[in-house]
Amino acid sequence: DYRPGLSVDELREAIRDASGVFCRSGARLTDGVLDGAERLEAICRAGVGVDNVDVEAASRKGVVVMNTPGANTISTAEHAFTLMLGVARNIGPAYVSMREGRWEKQRFVGSQLAGSVLGVIGLGRVGQEVARRAAAFGMTVRTYDPFIGREAAAKVGAALLDDLEDLLEDCDYLTIHVPENEQSRGMIGAEQIALMKQNTCIVNCSRGSVVDQDAVVAAVEAGRLGGAAFDVYAKEPPDSYEFTRHDRVLATPHLGASTEEAQLAVATQAARQLSEALERRHFPNALNVSELPPEEMKAIRPYCDLAAQLGKLVAQLTPGRPQAIEIACTGQVARENIEPIVNYGAMGVMQSSLDASVNIVSAPHLARDRGIRITGSSTVGLVAGFTDLIEVKLVADEGTVEVGGTLFGPHHPRIVCIAGFYVEIIPKGHVLAVFGSDVPGLIGTVGAMLGDAGVNIARMGFGRQEAGGKALLALNLDTACDEATLDRLRALDLIEKAIPAEL
Repeated sequence: DYRPGLSVDELREAIRDASGVFCRSGARLTDGVLDGAERLEAICRAGVGVDNVDVEAASRKGVVVMNTPGANTISTAEHAFTLMLGVARNIGPAYVSMREGRWEKQRFVGSQLAGSVLGVIGLGRVGQEVARRAAAFGMTVRTYDPFIGREAAAKVGAALLDDLEDLLEDCDYLTIHVPENEQSRGMIGAEQIALMKQNTCIVNCSRGSVVDQDAVVAAVEAGRLGGAAFDVYAKEPPDSYEFTRHDRVLATPHLGASTEEAQLAVATQAARQLSEALERRHFPNALNVSELPPEEMKAIRPYCDLAAQLGKLVAQLTPGRPQAIEIACTGQVARENIEPIVNYGAMGVMQSSLDASVNIVSAPHLARDRGIRITGSSTVGLVAGFTDLIEVKLVADEGTVEVGGTLFGPHHPRIVCIAGFYVEIIPKGHVLAVFGSDVPGLIGTVGAMLGDAGVNIARMGFGRQEAGGKALLALNLDTACDEATLDRLRALDLIEKAIPAEL
């Protein structure tokens, strides 16, 4: 059945007897809509984002949710490059001028891409395709992506830079291809524009929120930037189109994936995936399912959840560019199939690095695309007195950090080791790791400073290597610690570093 434009009640009735559902972004499959779908086995979102599908509700009902990543990669990359060429050669205003009957050849002198430097922020699927095309045009390509390896960047002709500031200072053109998350929102604003060369041009085909559009347009109008092109906006459609009136601003209405080829590729991929799910019980690009039989997954699910939290923690504690994720399972759990545990650990690392939409299916692929190795190992036997122990190690170019956790019963997970220090805290909520010296007053000073800031300590773990040596104070907090308090803690002589984490 092809039935677009249904109301909520009509949609609920339409899927009541369906085994599978395709949807685009316009259909909202909420808990209420899914409630009566007793025969539903699989949902396939023809596209990437699944904000319109209640994945948790579908999971509770045993419904597999899939999406179709990658099908519109080429179209989006081509559109970004189209906008770049359009800005470089003044295509938009020159066309308007000709349409109005004017011949203004001297007014629209442009610049060539060959010999210029392209900066690419985010070297995922789309970023890589843009880099390949830029290299073919004779551009020098440089990229900033903290979660991709140098070899992976070199394969697409891009030089990987360690600092965003270095990229901004060096490029003639800048294109952004990152997911929307806390780290990426507003990543290009007035402060970053001030670092760029005169006449740099900015292209944004990723998410509207990652670029401060008003700051970019103001810089173009002031002659600070050479031009800008937008395909995405913080609000779509935008409240005002005034920004499009400047000759050096090119704008399109979110056309990145709007090609016949991309639409056909998405539809074809969705059809194949739903067929695989319903006929063969194979779930490509599943967001909420493991390939293990349900009874096996039930036994190891608490360990999977623990591994995911450990991955999130170690990603926030480890400085530098990730190179490898190592997950070790020791004890009775090592007798089980540990592949899901390994995937959940990697998922935690990648979620902390990218965004919460990363899942156990996509995490290994995203890591591989960025040159990050994932390994898992299992050892039957006791270690450090624990019946079971999950350890997640993150190897980066600036250091290596390892954290460990165990279960005190299926409903009581604990972090029991951080960077070689044995502690005990809960893997949930606001965590603060304070590394310092084992001297009288460490605990009291930290506690008093947090108390003065109105931050309540819910649980505390203390570990030291030897009396008077290095020590770790690991804290569960009721609220996050603000930056000013963190700065005051870090300024103390007895504290080496204080790192907050969100689990």
